[in-house]
Amino acid sequence: MENQILSTKSALEDYVVKNLDDGIKDAVILLNKFGFKTFESCQGGKGHCYDVPTIRFFGDEFDLIRAYELCMLHSINVYEAKRVYRKTSVYLDATNGDNIGENWDKPYNELTFSVHSKTGTIYLHC
Repeated sequence: MENQILSTKSALEDYVVKNLDDGIKDAVILLNKFGFKTFESCQGGKGHCYDVPTIRFFGDEFDLIRAYELCMLHSINVYEAKRVYRKTSVYLDATNGDNIGENWDKPYNELTFSVHSKTGTIYLHC
């Protein structure tokens, strides 16, 4: 049973890594390797959901600082590190759309990166 769980987990991880955008893949793998729980990433640019390379991950404000420092240590060109707080609407009844107020979502962290003019990547040097 344990081997089946491990092989399923490994297959899922392989699938996820294979489907990451090439321009952000190494940074996501680095953060996950060091225990960060990423949940969204995009290499940015035309045809992508973000204008700039972006990684979102769970954690507190200290995890944000640790992730920033880790990226800088590995010569990844961090443009901005921020804690994101967001409100979403709360509906009494989804069928008729009665909005009864707003609720705060659980905050998350976001790193955005600059593409270096000389390397063409998020890395400061090749």
